[in-house]
Amino acid sequence: MMKKIFYFIIIFLIISLIIIRYNFLNISEIIFQNLPIKSKVIVRTLKKNNYNFWSITNNLFNDYNEKFIPETQQINLKLKKKKLIFDKSFETDKPKIEFIVKKKDSQMTHFFSYFFDDTDDQLVISDYIGNIYFLDKKNLFSNNKKIILNKKKTDLKLDKVLDILIVDDYLYVSHGNLAQDSCYNWNISKALISEEELKFDNIYSSKECSVQNFYQPHGGRIQKFSLNDKNGLLITIGQNNPIKVKDNSIIGKILFIGFDNEEPKIISSGHRNTQGLWTNGKMILSTEHGPRGGDEINNIKINKNYGWPVASYGEPYGPKNTEPKFLKDHFDFGYEEPVFNFLKAIGISELIKLPNSFSNFWQNNFIVSSLWGHSLFRVKLDKKFEKLIFYEKIYIGQRIRDIMYLKEENAILLALEEKGEIGIITKN
Repeated sequence: MMKKIFYFIIIFLIISLIIIRYNFLNISEIIFQNLPIKSKVIVRTLKKNNYNFWSITNNLFNDYNEKFIPETQQINLKLKKKKLIFDKSFETDKPKIEFIVKKKDSQMTHFFSYFFDDTDDQLVISDYIGNIYFLDKKNLFSNNKKIILNKKKTDLKLDKVLDILIVDDYLYVSHGNLAQDSCYNWNISKALISEEELKFDNIYSSKECSVQNFYQPHGGRIQKFSLNDKNGLLITIGQNNPIKVKDNSIIGKILFIGFDNEEPKIISSGHRNTQGLWTNGKMILSTEHGPRGGDEINNIKINKNYGWPVASYGEPYGPKNTEPKFLKDHFDFGYEEPVFNFLKAIGISELIKLPNSFSNFWQNNFIVSSLWGHSLFRVKLDKKFEKLIFYEKIYIGQRIRDIMYLKEENAILLALEEKGEIGIITKN
């Protein structure tokens, strides 16, 4: 019996290698995406080592520090995935606004990018093109493998959703709009969440915009915040191009926008593409896409500059330079050092602080999600949020666009954008 299983595994690996090697009719991508997580790691290891047997064996079994759901270093977790059935327009409108990645063979991949937040009993989801859906939380924990999303009527007009947030009785949507040819601006709109049809009012529209490509505009994460006893929102404004901007420009900044409609105030500057934002009302943490090798976790301090586009531990994509493009030190040149920099880059995305009630083993932990890294990172910082004590990489196997915690269910939700799935992590 054991011999049969062994032969089956060998034959399966050989066939998989042949398909992946020659990309026969693009079947390799379909097979790869449906492999179990550990099989994906094996295939990636094979490809990385150019199918060299000794390199493969040396690296394949040298992964004792990399854990996979359901196992982590200290506890066992359970991951369930459910397919979300979005409105058909999410497919039909994709030529205009989809996330795309160029493959070596010029094939394109469509990502089902979406964001979520919750009320007491409902999960509110916005897809990339601005369709808003309401989902009863109970459906997340049913036995159904697919969830049909109920689309809400709305008058929201936009080109790209960047984030959503529920504050009190209002749904806030951060979005990019095409202000002029190839130039997007940043906007925040709100609607009373109890309305049968969501009627949005625009509370902020930036006067500045930036020449963009398909991945733009950058940033746009929002969080509730109070500044000088005034309530409002933080919003991140990205700057992909390595060009210095004026101090009073909103580009490459984190802004505070009060609910009283005053002019936005600059909180911090020198940011490239802030994709994660967390605050407890006093401290602010952000995660930021750098250039290649420059993904950061930052402790945001008011009126401080975080270096971009002068200082970064990353370097431009493309051929490697003979000399550094960016300064390899922040502090000595008057900029704020990141709390931590990922080398190599993980495609860092959202972060949340996990309640201590989740597990006695995971106390005062943050969870950082990633896109390119296909993983979660469990992070512990010191009490001042200025030093990384440790991180644990937990491989999931898909790009993770958004992440949140459900208190009542003691569960972590993941927005898995490669297949349009939602991931549900609970303790095993």
